[in-house]
Amino acid sequence: MQASDVEPREQLDRKVNESRAAFLLGLSTEDLRRLSAKTGLGQRDAESGDRLFTYAELYRLCRLAAEEAGLNATEQHAL
Repeated sequence: MQASDVEPREQLDRKVNESRAAFLLGLSTEDLRRLSAKTGLGQRDAESGDRLFTYAELYRLCRLAAEEAGLNATEQHAL
């Protein structure tokens, strides 16, 4: 099965682990954990204990991280 054979909704439901999610978002794992705790996004895997994220959650986290970065840059520019 190729990536093009997977339904778009199924791709959004696929999960990635915390380290991969941090890499994809360009965040440290600490920043990802902070955003995850703040938003409630991500689920703990019962077997491994790792935090897992769907691509839909990564999209939301990406937008929130970009928004926070924009706010921080504006605040620092104002100083």
